[in-house]
Amino acid sequence: MAGKIFINYRRDDSIAIAGRLHDRLAETFGRDNLFMDVDNIPVGINFEEYLNKQVAQCDAMLSVIGPNWLNAKDETNQRRLDNRDDFVAIELAGALARNILVIPVLVDGTRMPKASELPASLKPLALRNAIQVRNMNFGSDTEQLITKMREALALRPEHTQGLVLLSWLTTAIASFLLSIAVFFAALVVFFTQSKNEAGSLAAMMAFFPFLWVGRQTLARNESVRIFGLVISIGGLLAVAAIVVSPQFFQIDLVDSSIQSSISNMSIPFMISTGMFGASWKNVASVPPGPTAGFGGRVIEILVTISKSRWLSALMFLSPSGTPQILYQLTDSMAAALALVSVQLLVTGLCYVHYRKVLAAIPV
Repeated sequence: MAGKIFINYRRDDSIAIAGRLHDRLAETFGRDNLFMDVDNIPVGINFEEYLNKQVAQCDAMLSVIGPNWLNAKDETNQRRLDNRDDFVAIELAGALARNILVIPVLVDGTRMPKASELPASLKPLALRNAIQVRNMNFGSDTEQLITKMREALALRPEHTQGLVLLSWLTTAIASFLLSIAVFFAALVVFFTQSKNEAGSLAAMMAFFPFLWVGRQTLARNESVRIFGLVISIGGLLAVAAIVVSPQFFQIDLVDSSIQSSISNMSIPFMISTGMFGASWKNVASVPPGPTAGFGGRVIEILVTISKSRWLSALMFLSPSGTPQILYQLTDSMAAALALVSVQLLVTGLCYVHYRKVLAAIPV
């Protein structure tokens, strides 16, 4: 998602829950994509112009409305919303005038203000669909809010091509990483049965980062990029070690099929490294229509593949040498087939997740 999420709130009304929302949204969208407080305004400049500039750059605004939001008064006993210098009113009016996505967040059962209760510049707010966020159900309410925000932002036509490509890339990479996590889980079982405590511990330590990064990538959580880059490069180096050392994992590399399958594992690891090393915001901002240059042609091909049900399904089945490695270690075809079955199940679940995301994007 390009741009920012602007959190509009009144300090003496909802500062606590606004702070919790900020921290939770930062985990999903990245701290750099949030603007929350007037304390961020540099000294010595026109605050109204600065706020309007920040509002103009945002893709969405959350209007946090607590029990005292509507009738809060200043030191002159005037209602703050009617004051032309009120930060809350300035920010909201700017977003509504630009037709920016404004989501009223009603705190702990606060009712939605009526148009007749609002100043003229804020009357359109009464027509915006609101969502409830309660302190007692903060986790589930916030997850619902994030889901609704993603759905609404995905409908912007200027970002649909980029969102399709980003969703496809992240889901395909998540599918591969989760399949590798399943492989490490199988190694944990094998080493445990072989009474190899060191091998079991090493496999378990590798299992958790792949599982975590895979799950966060599936959710398109950009905060996982650096860690994902580290484990992808680590996986690529491990594949290189297997190829150059016949003693690694005690695998007989004379077998050409084993050599080929292990070498093919480097391809998804290289793609994962490139994805995690790129800016997800730039990927999500790919404009619609033809793009100039070789890179633009590649993007067009990838978007075409990702829109196609059968082509995208085929691309999800990334080549992996893990079943052959497990077979060489265990000398058990049953173990290799069980690994393949679980990996196909994981890939299928990821693909179904991707199709659901794609269904929400007009293509």
